[in-house]
Amino acid sequence: MVAAQAPDNGMRRRRLMRWGVAAVGVALVGQAVVLALWPAAHLLMIDLQVYRAGGEHIVRHEQLYTGGVLLDLPFVYPPFAAVLFAPLSLLPLDVLKVAWTAGGLGLLAYVVHRCGRSVGVPAGSAATTMLLTLLATCLDPVRTTLYLGQINIVLLAVVVGDVLGRRDSRWRGVGVGIAAAVKLTPLVFVVYLLLTGRKRAAATAVGVFVAATGIGFLAAPADSVAYWFDGTFAAADRISDVAGTANHSLNGLLARLGSHGTVAWLVGAVVLGTVTVGLAVRAHRAEQEVLALTLCGLGSAALAPFAWSHHWVWVVPLVVLLAHRAVAGERAASAALLGVLVATVAVVTALPGPGVGPIPSTGLISLQPDVYLLLFLAVLTASAVQRRTRTGAARSRNQCTLDRFS
Repeated sequence: MVAAQAPDNGMRRRRLMRWGVAAVGVALVGQAVVLALWPAAHLLMIDLQVYRAGGEHIVRHEQLYTGGVLLDLPFVYPPFAAVLFAPLSLLPLDVLKVAWTAGGLGLLAYVVHRCGRSVGVPAGSAATTMLLTLLATCLDPVRTTLYLGQINIVLLAVVVGDVLGRRDSRWRGVGVGIAAAVKLTPLVFVVYLLLTGRKRAAATAVGVFVAATGIGFLAAPADSVAYWFDGTFAAADRISDVAGTANHSLNGLLARLGSHGTVAWLVGAVVLGTVTVGLAVRAHRAEQEVLALTLCGLGSAALAPFAWSHHWVWVVPLVVLLAHRAVAGERAASAALLGVLVATVAVVTALPGPGVGPIPSTGLISLQPDVYLLLFLAVLTASAVQRRTRTGAARSRNQCTLDRFS
């Protein structure tokens, strides 16, 4: 029985690898075609230019939030983020774009590798890491992050390295604190660390967050007051309408349904956040740390007042987890992986033009703004069902063992 199962597993891995290579090859060719037809799709990297401009404003002691920092484009991050972005102006813009893209791809490979190790992928599986990294670049949140020059992959890697790092590390919590100081949504991981008994890590994250915010006050006191006390950080509609189709969070869904107040969103966010963190804590106790990480990460996007499609880069750990389980022979994981890919692969749905911009619209999210939110709810449901199923199976095994000795 065992001897027959090993060749089957080997054949399954080779078959899935061949299909994976073919699928990634087709997707990469598609990306090459997009870049050839619309070179501005990646070469513009407009958000990276905004980061650079924000850093320049800090250096020149110019106000960050009174208008656009680059033409009419505003800076939406805390002043501490602008402090971090200040060194970006030291590089020529073209060099910066290349370095930022290369760094993003390297960090993406790190995320895939770290999550793979955590779920049991052998340390020497470089081919698997490369394949999954290339696959990840074909997902709309990742593709959009790379095309815009966004910071999402950086924050993803910082949090992954922190949460999945050495359990006895004294630095646990530093990454979460820094990520939260740049973009507030990773604060959900502080609650997760606290409820999983890692009180020191949670306290470290809060301390780093406060210290980083203090650095922002020292570097730009007036901007910090404007951001934290004059309501700038809470103004979710500074760039786009909360009810618009670009907002892929729970708040966006509720606004599109006609609820434009904050009460409904806060109530919904508390309920959804409680369920999310609760399931993440259960996953942690079951030693499914990547699943717990994924739930909190996806939850951070779902619970945000405003979430662009590229905020959902947290599908990457989910793809790694499901791919590993699919190779191990779990049919449910194979079906789930297919569903995630269908929902997130960057298939061009609209050509660039006056109503679209220089970057082609891609993925189901460009056709239905609530796809990622629905995907997250499906992941939550599957996690809850999986927990009950495994608990029931464990009880059945225990009962069978008792019956043998009774």
